[in-house]
Amino acid sequence: FVCCAKEACPEIVPRAAWGARSAKSTAMKVPVSHVFIHHTAGATCNSKDTCSKLVRQVKNYHMDTNKWADIGYSFLVGGDGRIYEGRGWKAVGAHTYNFNSKAIGIAFMGNFDEKEPGSAK
Repeated sequence: FVCCAKEACPEIVPRAAWGARSAKSTAMKVPVSHVFIHHTAGATCNSKDTCSKLVRQVKNYHMDTNKWADIGYSFLVGGDGRIYEGRGWKAVGAHTYNFNSKAIGIAFMGNFDEKEPGSAK
């Protein structure tokens, strides 16, 4: 991952740092042809601790309720300005029907049907 920006790149929090439990994955052919932006349609977070807890809750829901192999998204963006690694760059996700094997799915944590996201730095 290369970040070219005027300001510093956001921190990418690896799976181990937010407490991801083990999961199965299928390798995805890269580079991908699409990127899909989602929102989790749930709670927001504003610190590394609360965002990590929220990512674990999303992962548990996806694995335990939906019976998916892992969290659905490739990455999640917290209200704290950090990026949380979901399935990452090279694993097939479960975020956009018919596009999972050729796309990255990025979810902003929160429900942005109700309130627009802020501009975390």
